[in-house]
Amino acid sequence: MSSDKYNKHEKYLKDSLSTYTDPVERLKAKLMEENENKTIEDLGGEEIETDHGKTFQITNREKIKFNLKSSKKVKKSINCDFKLLPGVGDSTEFKLKTDGFKTMKDLTQHPRFGPKAEIFLEKVNNGLACDIIDLVKNRYPASHKRVLECAGFKEPEHFIFLDIETMGLSNVPVILMGEATLQDDEIEVKQYLLCDYGEEPAVLSAFTSHVNEDTAFVSFNGASFDLPFIKNRLRFFSIKNDLNRPHFDLLHFSRRFWKDDLPNCQLTTIEEHLFDIERIDDVPSSDIPDYYKTYHQTGNIGPLVPIIEHNRMDIVTLALIMSRMHEDL
Repeated sequence: MSSDKYNKHEKYLKDSLSTYTDPVERLKAKLMEENENKTIEDLGGEEIETDHGKTFQITNREKIKFNLKSSKKVKKSINCDFKLLPGVGDSTEFKLKTDGFKTMKDLTQHPRFGPKAEIFLEKVNNGLACDIIDLVKNRYPASHKRVLECAGFKEPEHFIFLDIETMGLSNVPVILMGEATLQDDEIEVKQYLLCDYGEEPAVLSAFTSHVNEDTAFVSFNGASFDLPFIKNRLRFFSIKNDLNRPHFDLLHFSRRFWKDDLPNCQLTTIEEHLFDIERIDDVPSSDIPDYYKTYHQTGNIGPLVPIIEHNRMDIVTLALIMSRMHEDL
């Protein structure tokens, strides 16, 4: 640690430990005291090389039971949903089923809707998962259960559960990018940490290097915040990457599932009520920029500890929520 950072570190500890009024500041001071003289390597990660330089990667694995409605069941379900055809609403669907048309295959014999049903079946039986998802999204709101059901057309290993931590709401650095993937009965979380502001292109590159044509994103408010933020930072650094993939934003689905059963649909509320998860020494998202600034100014890794754990837990919870939703579909 440089002498300048050491002096700032000592002053911060002295000032904070003498005034235990704000619990967020008190936690920060406690973490700095516990992690004094530790280095970034003590966080348990390693330095990796990307197309845009080096960054610090932290990897964790844990067991998980992940449920996903099978593509066979999803196909059976949507093949009975005539509202997926242009020109068919609730009343028309009711009349068609009353007349004996129960499935899309039945409907191919209808003089008016037969051609539309044939086109639909061809797309569902021969199309790519992303094409089928787009087909459903064109007929239903993005937060509709029918859209979530279409996740069953993807393989579990194709999902990237993502969450980012930033220095603010727009046009500022992303300080931590977390992503998780599923393999058998495990979830693997990889987090890319901004150790210094100059490493941001490497952090972005590390994340985007895992995106491919099969990828589907899963997030919590990521359609409104995370993905637009990432795309903006990629443009800022002139890093070309196509992140236009199927995206399941669980915030909106959560409101449809549990708005009448829970006090609110915040991520931590869902954790507590559905999974009996209680976070200890968690740092609120609004305080993460301040925690990171303290690390950057003092060189003490203590303030990074809850940021990393907060991000990791957010990502694992995404997989738990998606699994629970598919159990209830």
